[in-house]
Amino acid sequence: MNTKSESTYKMLVRSQEKGRTVLEILVFVLCIFSVVVVIWQFAQTPLESSGPGIAPCIACQTPAPKLPAKS
Repeated sequence: MNTKSESTYKMLVRSQEKGRTVLEILVFVLCIFSVVVVIWQFAQTPLESSGPGIAPCIACQTPAPKLPAKS
């Protein structure tokens, strides 16, 4: 029996798999890269706004009321 007292953290560090650490680093880097790409895509999207002298956007126009057809 081991009479030496060892902390749980020391046992985890000693028994940590090296292959798993590389995989965790790779997944972490890919997550950060995907967040950067999403932010970059959001920053590159054009902002369309309507104002005086600018053509109004289609979504801002209200549809014309439909009149009943004459028979």
